[in-house]
This record gives sequence, structure tokens and C-alpha cells, in this order.
Amino acid sequence: MTRFEFVRSRLLAPAPPLIVALPLALPFILAPTLVRWVVDGVITGTTFVPYFPFVLLAAVFLGSRAAGVVMLVSAPVANFLFMEPRYTLFANAGDTLGAMFFVIASSLIIALTDSLRRTLRQVETGARREADLNVELQHLNSELQHRVKNMLTVVQGLAGQTFRGSPANDEAVRTFRGRLQALSEAQDVLTSGRSESCRLPDLALRALAPFNEQGALCIDGPPCTLPEEACVPLVLALHELGTNALKYGALSTRTGSVDLVWTTAETPSGKREVALAWTEKEGPVVAPPTRKGLGSRLLKPQRGLDDVTLEFRPKGLKCTIVVAHAAAVP
Repeated sequence: MTRFEFVRSRLLAPAPPLIVALPLALPFILAPTLVRWVVDGVITGTTFVPYFPFVLLAAVFLGSRAAGVVMLVSAPVANFLFMEPRYTLFANAGDTLGAMFFVIASSLIIALTDSLRRTLRQVETGARREADLNVELQHLNSELQHRVKNMLTVVQGLAGQTFRGSPANDEAVRTFRGRLQALSEAQDVLTSGRSESCRLPDLALRALAPFNEQGALCIDGPPCTLPEEACVPLVLALHELGTNALKYGALSTRTGSVDLVWTTAETPSGKREVALAWTEKEGPVVAPPTRKGLGSRLLKPQRGLDDVTLEFRPKGLKCTIVVAHAAAVP
């Protein structure tokens, strides 16, 4: 236990009852009197100086009432024993003023110690309340996450029942379920860390896990946090890229692979942005799509994704996504 923790524990400890504290206060009067007696022949003019630390110690260990007793008893004792003329209580105005100044200064010490004790107790009470609130919020967060996942499962089941029967509908339902799963993964990423941001590479790893069973995906980049508005759009965009690569692109062949690499840089305005590059290799020849559906709307600039560029190169698709307001993780 450090000295600060010891003092803190004493300040937070309840003061003993006054009837118990009074006998305990006696050493806080005798000790400075003995010290003053020992130095009496060497140092003069320091009648009350040895008593101040013991008033403070009494305020810390015994409470303000016991410290007040130490102060009120020490004043006449020191005046009687060490102020000229000695062995006379308050013999003149100088004696009386000296004792009064000691009482005033000691009262300030006791008041400040008592104020510190109250403040420290308030801080401790606030910390306990905050800890209890955090536990409750974590419980509510877990419950909300459970309910959201249950709702997504129900939506998947309803979609399967509603569109059952037609091969075309079956394909649409599989696509819809995949996007719901991506949304669920995004929700998991959001609720597993700080609610106002998400992180790379965690987000990319979880969003692309269903497409990386063969280890054909290489994910690399410095750890960084993304703003809240970018988390869900980025997960859905990565899921769409993975789905297309598995159906038509590099992940549809044994030799194909995909690199997802990102870098961070500071913009001229002083903000940091992250640029993700999705590059497909060794896959079938790529051609631009002849029609645009929901997937194309997921892969375009939007709130959270400041820029999205698609390059349909014959040797493989390349997609670049830029997210502003990123922050590097030390």
C-alpha cells in the first residue's frame, strides 16, 4: 500500500466515537509538548510550531471533533509552558493573540482536512455509482444485442418462408440472408468495443470470415479506429465484395486470391483517413456489370464511405474505399 492509499484509507474510514477518540487524542497533545520541551533550550519563538502537524494528524486519523479537542487543549498548554512569562495563562495581549492565531490556523487545517474527506467520499461514491452503471449498461447492451440477433434470425426465416418455391427466389433469399448476416457481424463489431467507433482489422476479419475458408484472403494494415457512421456501410461493402468474388471473381477459382490492404494518411486539412484497397488476382477475366442492383448501391460513396472506386480490370477487380476521420491505434 502506497502512502497516498494509506492516507486515502484513513480519510475514508469512519471517525471513532468522541468518547473513544478523546483518550486517543492525548498522544497528539503530549508528543508535540515533549518535542517543544526538548528543543526549548536551543530554539525560541516557536511555541506553537510543533503542534500544527499533530493537529493535522489528529484530523486525519481521529476526525474533526477530536482534532478540535487537540487544538483547544494544546493552545493553553503551550501558552502556559512555553510563552513568556511562563507558567501563566494569557498573561498579556501578546500571549492571547499568539494563542488565538494558533487556534485560527489550526481551525483552517481541520476545516481543509474535513473538506478533503467529504470530497474524497463524494468521489468514491461517484466512482461506485459509475461502476454499477457500467455493469448495468453492459447487461443492457448484451440483452439488446441478443434481441437484435433474434430479430435478424426471425427476418431470415420470414424471408425464406415468403419467397420459397422458385429457384430465382431461392437465390434472392440466399443473397438477402448473406446481407443480413453481414449486418449481424457489423452489429457484433460495434457492440464488442466502444459504441462510437469500430476497429480495423477486427471489422474486416469478421466481415470476411465466411469467404476465407480456403485462406485465399490476405488482410493486412495498421490497427486503426473508424467513426461509427462508417462501420455498417464498410461491413456491407466488404461482404458484397466477398460475395461477388466468390460467385464471379477471384474466389470462384482454386488459384484466385484477394488482397485487402489499407493504409492511413493525414489529409491537408489535418484529419486522418484510411484507404482500403481490395485487389483480386488469378481469377477469371473481369468485365463491368451490365446492370446495377442493390450491390452496386452498397459499393458507392455514401455516409461513412467518403470515396469508393471500382476498377474492372481484366486481370481482376480492384476496389478502393476511403474513410475519413480515422484514428491510429498506438
